[in-house]
Amino acid sequence: TMLEGPMRIILTLAAAIALAAPASAQIAGSVWTGTGYQVGPDGPQMSWSVLLDVGADNTSRIEYPSLGCKAVLHELKRSGGEMEFREEITEGDCLTGGTVNVRLRDDRVFWFWSKPGSGADASAVLYRDQPIG
Repeated sequence: TMLEGPMRIILTLAAAIALAAPASAQIAGSVWTGTGYQVGPDGPQMSWSVLLDVGADNTSRIEYPSLGCKAVLHELKRSGGEMEFREEITEGDCLTGGTVNVRLRDDRVFWFWSKPGSGADASAVLYRDQPIG
């Protein structure tokens, strides 16, 4: 059945607001988790856990719990559903100074890491962390 009157207007407004919100804002304020995969010229090299926290006020950070590394992310640019950061490792023995690109699509974050001359790239699909309980 077709929705009529005020209910249809409310749902239409809710859909318009959701579509109007920039995707980068939808990435921000959430914690995203998943598994990162490093790939080099010879194929897959390793995998590790990723925890991405994109702050709404440019206080973004990333952790690699299984590697014992933490980093702050310095925002370089933001465009629609994509953001780019320079990664600065603050704890642990991971490569610092890489570029992290994140893209929101279908309520997932596609995460890409690269650093020229490092001999490897990394990627992950991250999911919004769901609180327990």
